[in-house]
Amino acid sequence: MNKKDILRPIYGTIAFQPFAFLWALATGTPFLTEIGPFVVYSTLIFIPIYAIYERYYEWLFDEPSY
Repeated sequence: MNKKDILRPIYGTIAFQPFAFLWALATGTPFLTEIGPFVVYSTLIFIPIYAIYERYYEWLFDEPSY
C-alpha cells in the first residue's frame, strides 16, 4: 500500500463533505450523528479497496513494455 492509496479516499471524503452536509441539511438528517460515522467508516474501508483496485488495474490494463 502506498501513499496514494491512503490519501485518495481521504481527499475524496474532504471534497465530498459540502454536498453531504447540504443533503443532511435539506433532509433534516443530523450530520454528526447519522452521516459522520458512516463517512469515517467508508473512508477507512476505501483505503484497501483503492489499493487492491490500483494493483488489479495495473495488472489487467497496463500494456507491457517491450
